[in-house]
Amino acid sequence: MNLSQRSKGKESYFKQLFDTYYAPFCLYAKRFIDDTEVRNDIVSDVFFHVWQKIDVDEFQTETAVEYIRLAVKSRCLNHLKHQNYEMDYAKWFQQRAPIYAESPNYVYTLDELYEKLTGILKQLPDEQRRIFTESFINEKTRTEIAKEMNVSVKTVQRYKNKVMEILRNQLKDYLLIALLFHLVREKIT
Repeated sequence: MNLSQRSKGKESYFKQLFDTYYAPFCLYAKRFIDDTEVRNDIVSDVFFHVWQKIDVDEFQTETAVEYIRLAVKSRCLNHLKHQNYEMDYAKWFQQRAPIYAESPNYVYTLDELYEKLTGILKQLPDEQRRIFTESFINEKTRTEIAKEMNVSVKTVQRYKNKVMEILRNQLKDYLLIALLFHLVREKIT
């Protein structure tokens, strides 16, 4: 068999293979991936790879079908794994995304700002820290906090205001924190 005949044989064999098995493999890929376009792309890529590697004399239909099935499954799983990595990276990046302070010399991540806030709160007297935590973290009302701590509602409000003043002064260079405290201040009143 000369080169031209082999080429025509390869084309004919591949066309028959593609026409017969493309749609079933797209349906098979649906077991792994919901997105139709992604599934079709994966199956097309596998068939393209088979076209590049195919040797008609060595490739029997059963072997080709099993090879394509394994390749489609593998690429679908790789796609899902890659998606998980992308989502994990996006979450990781979001937690560590730089936050720019008003001063251009400071760039902090959310984790660093959280540590700074935590450090400031640790320096507060116990009553003030507890009132801040109960109010802003546990979202309790001034009345609830006053009853739990056996103090007046005015004392709770005074401590909250004092803590807010301390935080505003300590974190005044941080634009996003200032915004956060502005929103928190609105919630207080």
